[in-house]
Amino acid sequence: MAEHDPNFKDDSGFLTLFLGVVVLVGMAGLPATIAWAQYFG
Repeated sequence: MAEHDPNFKDDSGFLTLFLGVVVLVGMAGLPATIAWAQYFG
């Protein structure tokens, strides 16, 4: 992670979009995960 690859290009913005979706799903799923853990825990 320390080295930056100058050949790497994110022209489509896919990486940003992917990370955004992951964060969105994580935030949306967190309450359900907590409720599930409390219910079965």
